[in-house]
Amino acid sequence: MIHSRNFWKSSHNLTFSLFLFCLICSGCARTPWTAPLDARQADSIVQFLQSDNLRAESCPESIDGDISLSYRNVFDKKNMAGYFQLISPSFIKLVVSNPFGQPVLILTSDQKSFQLINTMKRMYIAGSLYSYGLQNDIPLALLRGNWQDWIRGTISVKPSTITNVRGDAENRGSWVTVESEAEGNFLRTHLLIDPEEGVLLSRIIEDDKGNRLSEFTYNDWESVGACRQPYTVRVTGLEYHTEITIKLSEVLIAEKVAENEFLLTAPANYLQQIIP
Repeated sequence: MIHSRNFWKSSHNLTFSLFLFCLICSGCARTPWTAPLDARQADSIVQFLQSDNLRAESCPESIDGDISLSYRNVFDKKNMAGYFQLISPSFIKLVVSNPFGQPVLILTSDQKSFQLINTMKRMYIAGSLYSYGLQNDIPLALLRGNWQDWIRGTISVKPSTITNVRGDAENRGSWVTVESEAEGNFLRTHLLIDPEEGVLLSRIIEDDKGNRLSEFTYNDWESVGACRQPYTVRVTGLEYHTEITIKLSEVLIAEKVAENEFLLTAPANYLQQIIP
């Protein structure tokens, strides 16, 4: 029979050892990039960033298609599928339908405000996207930034903002580090470029303290017009352990749509909620 005092002493030592092991491992966690490239290699990568392969300006302003979205965090888990439309720079429309093709959810946003029609609950909600995010535990990192770059895998980078060009630990390409500040928010972005395939593989976004805010991983690239489009986008490293997987299909260049066509009208007899 184990003596209780020795048992608790052993348990305490084991717990402390595990904690120390985890602390050491986390402190030694390796980053995916390696040493800086030499000047010639770095210049080659920077020039590639300015090519038409990755620049948002070379892509059609509007695309649409089918979308499947998986969203989960510590509070909730959702799966939805439907139709999307994306217009440069940050206008988006999402229509989720039931198996009979009837819309159950319609969402439009310009990244500052939003409108939402829920036909199941007969509700119309509109207002500040930032406030809606706070109320519904949506990571703030998702509400800021360039949605076109994030979803389409394009890059909007000025050479003057590049601070480092390094190799990749798995030889997948080269990492380009960019530092920027907008509206008082400092961001450091690490971009994993595959120059042979001409695509972006990963986008890691950090704050001024080096804390990771989000990571976008891009796969299944296809040609849409004169631009490459990732058909699978996975987002991790968000608040509340949120993970998002976006799968696109049947993506086509859309006719130019006026911004006012993204305005929704509250249906009659729907409950209306305005979020300041």
